[in-house]
Amino acid sequence: MTLLAILLLVDAALHALVIARHGTADNNMPFLVFAVIYLVLAIVVFLAVPYAVWATLVLSAIGIVGLTVTFNKPQRDKTVDRIIWAVDAAIIVLAVCLLFFQQAPPVAA
Repeated sequence: MTLLAILLLVDAALHALVIARHGTADNNMPFLVFAVIYLVLAIVVFLAVPYAVWATLVLSAIGIVGLTVTFNKPQRDKTVDRIIWAVDAAIIVLAVCLLFFQQAPPVAA
């Protein structure tokens, strides 16, 4: 869970970097929204709030789809966008692993 929270913080920082480099023009407002969302998700995951990993999975999937669909619209350097896409993919993979492939703790007899 800590690794997931760290990845979410990195993702929030990358989204904030896009805003810092290119401003809050109309095509950059989703980056500002997702920077706040990922920051809140990082805190919620770190505090182990119930269903935080599910929320992370859903919102990260929405974010990666939105980034993929609108990737070529802004005319600017896309290096940070590619890094965001990779971090989002890592978050989704880690969230799926935590939700579906984590072993249950042994039950004491």
